[in-house]
Amino acid sequence: MTIHHTRQGRAVAIAAALAAAGMFTLAPVANAAPADSDRDGIPNRWERSHGMNPFKAADARADFDRDGLKNLGEFRQGGRLRDEDTDNDGHDDGDEVHDGTVSTDIDDADTDDDGTLDGDEDSDRDGDDNEDEDDATEPCMADDDDHDADHIDDEDENENGGGVRDADSDDDGILDGDEDSDDDGEANEDEDDSASDVCSVDADDDGEADEDESDVLGSIQSFDGTTLVVMTVDGTTVSGVVTESTEIEFEDAGEDGEDGEDGEDGEAGEAGEATTADLQPGVTIAELEFDDETGDLDEVEIYLPQA
Repeated sequence: MTIHHTRQGRAVAIAAALAAAGMFTLAPVANAAPADSDRDGIPNRWERSHGMNPFKAADARADFDRDGLKNLGEFRQGGRLRDEDTDNDGHDDGDEVHDGTVSTDIDDADTDDDGTLDGDEDSDRDGDDNEDEDDATEPCMADDDDHDADHIDDEDENENGGGVRDADSDDDGILDGDEDSDDDGEANEDEDDSASDVCSVDADDDGEADEDESDVLGSIQSFDGTTLVVMTVDGTTVSGVVTESTEIEFEDAGEDGEDGEDGEDGEAGEAGEATTADLQPGVTIAELEFDDETGDLDEVEIYLPQA
């Protein structure tokens, strides 16, 4: 019987014979590395499937979703290239990678399995949730999304029982941001406001954040000189103690100076000082603010009476 060897087969046979004679050692054939034409650390196949250019190294250093984690980092960490919060825990991908703690993970919404989302945790125990730590430094263009435009950031919707894609979760005709889910006299949209949050938008430069324009918390039900009782727009009552240090202010109800106390020449009037005498039943309340330490009313904002 004649055996026909291919050229490759003969080469393998010769190499095996030489190895057996101790003339050299056969090395295992290594798997070829994935093609990376621009040598940016991201394989061509991954770049193409994620809308990147495999022949442009610069896009590895870009940050398509503006979450503080460059595209190369998204690839290495297993993140989503165009989703600032891959695991939807309220903590942006860049923050999860760079926050210096192992208690958060880019693709695990509850890293320590304690039932609390990583974004709602306070890893460094400084009083600010992980998701709010960067409020003072994050560029406003990259601030947290509000997909349903209800003035509650997506990361905070879960805390108020709302939905990321539903501006009126309970279908009562009131935006979720204007609701007061915990009946504390403060609208949902203001619950996470702090002096460190630099991204409040004020499009008309009137000194009031857009989310607070024309806010209505409810109306005064009664005031006995000490305790103020307010009926909110969603049918609940909120009460608080008015003290000598309580600031009572008029909230400008008009636009372009129509009802503003000081509006002139089409300019928006500014809110002015009010007194306890203005706290009459039926007066519209824009917002209440409580003192965190005493629980008394720190500020009461009311609308100017209609002429």
